[in-house]
Amino acid sequence: MVLSRNEKKDLKIAILHHKFDKRELDLLRSKIFDIATENQDRLSKDQLIQWIENTSKLTLTKNQESESTNSSYFSPGTACRSAIIQQLRSAKSTIRICVFTISDNEIFEEIIRAHKRNISVKLLTDNDKSFDRGSDIEAIHKAGVPVKIDRTDSHMHHKFCIIDKERVLTGSYNWTRSAAERNQENIIISSDAKMAKDFVREFDRLWEQLADY
Repeated sequence: MVLSRNEKKDLKIAILHHKFDKRELDLLRSKIFDIATENQDRLSKDQLIQWIENTSKLTLTKNQESESTNSSYFSPGTACRSAIIQQLRSAKSTIRICVFTISDNEIFEEIIRAHKRNISVKLLTDNDKSFDRGSDIEAIHKAGVPVKIDRTDSHMHHKFCIIDKERVLTGSYNWTRSAAERNQENIIISSDAKMAKDFVREFDRLWEQLADY
């Protein structure tokens, strides 16, 4: 019931990135007290008070819509994959993915879930790895997600994703199993408004330029 420093950081980032409205924040605060009540028989009064204080403070962030937040994640390990999945899951309207390839089944499944809950998903990728064994690109296309592909001799080597035109995920991290299991990679997530606008502009430019899958 005691949050570590990293847990506090992750929870704060999740709250800010999700952009809860007032009703959702009220429900979240109510859940905090419900959890405390459920554990009152096994925890001391001081532990319960600390839990309520620490978690409640994280719901009181001012000006959520305009505050710019940044967070970083590294692999090998599950941190980058989990960050990607969390952001895909939090999308309310649009997901724009621009990556060299996708061969991580957990990320693939989250993309399909987003598409099925009527989030507008578009994918830009490169032809070099799209038909490799283990690639999820064809399956994403067959599921009904619009896909465009770079068929030129050069590579579409970007690795970025834009959530709701507000948050950007970018870095060296390829959306592959090997990136999570073996590679030294990184992801940065930012809610900086200018950065999001720049990435949306670049995605739209490439979408007009590249060929259908």
